[in-house]
Formats: sequence, structure tokens, C-alpha cells
Amino acid sequence: MSDSHDAAIDAVRQQIPSVAQVFAMWPAAVPTGPFAVYGDVDLYQTGGFEDPRLVLYTGVGRLPTLTVGWCLFGASRNVQPGKDKDSLPSGAREALSDIAVVRALQLLSVDHPETDEAAVEALAAPGVTGSLVTLASAVHQDHEGRAVPFGCEVGTYVYAHHQGPVNLGTVTADVVLIGSPIWIAKAETKEDQAQ
Repeated sequence: MSDSHDAAIDAVRQQIPSVAQVFAMWPAAVPTGPFAVYGDVDLYQTGGFEDPRLVLYTGVGRLPTLTVGWCLFGASRNVQPGKDKDSLPSGAREALSDIAVVRALQLLSVDHPETDEAAVEALAAPGVTGSLVTLASAVHQDHEGRAVPFGCEVGTYVYAHHQGPVNLGTVTADVVLIGSPIWIAKAETKEDQAQ
């Protein structure tokens, strides 16, 4: 990443809380959405949707008292760690058979002035967040054992969250965040810092 890109991320991060701050009182106090957060995530990327702009990022972030699943839909112009897939697993295709789920995906992935309000409304329809989490779980499970997740810092706008326990692949998440990325930056490894 360039210094200007790093500076831009730092400027945004100063304005939004970490996922640890937002969920500090979970489950006694449930955050209300929509809201923006950032956090460290072991992330996979999946393409292969009918709309080539749509990319699904699934991942897991671990806090001291909470395991957070990430189900993020964004346009392909976002930074994309990982590799695209040519096809979606059957569990994901089944979730996409629901018209309300497809509508929510369109609103999460396309930038226009009504996106935020319309996306929140679409996600409030009964069963939609559960179907999106099912889609994310199927895709995440398909990656496990075949690819290593990227250690990333993710900033995202969260339109909805789905309370667990939810099996996101082989990990049980206490809550799954559903949103659209603001940024995705590969985290520095010890090897990167040594260079």
C-alpha cells in the first residue's frame, strides 16, 4: 500500500470505533445499526456471482469474549485479497434462490444515494439476514481446507448483524456482521515487518 492510502485509512479509522468497542457490552447491550466498525479478520474472497461487481468477503475475527463472523458484500473495485472462484457452492446457490436475498445483495453492492436506507429495509425482511449468513457459511466452508485466509484489517459499514451461535465454516461465531467494506488492508506479518 502507498503512504497516501495508509494515511487515508488512518483518517477514516480515527472516525469509527473498533468492533471490540462496539461489542464491548455484548450480549447485555446489543448495538443498533447501521454503524461502521473496523477490526482484524481472517478473510476469504469469493467471486463467481452473476453480477461481476459483487464480491463476497467472509471471515472470522476473535475478540477476548466474542467471536465475530464477517459477511461483507462489495463492488469489485474494493481491494481484493485472495482469489476469485469460478462457481459458488450449492449452499450459496440455494440461498440466492430467495428474491428478497438477491434484492438485499443488489443494494449492498451498488453505490447510489438510496443504498443505505434501502439496504437496511431489505435486510429487515424476515429471514433475509439468516439467508445471507447461510450463504456466507456455505462459501466460507468451501474455502476451508483449500485456501489460507488472509490476515486483514477491515473497515466496514454494517447494515445488519445476525446473532449466533452461527457455524461459519468450522468456527462458531457469536455474531455475524453483514455489510459492505469501506477498506480492506492486508495486515503486516512478522515477516513483512522484518524486511
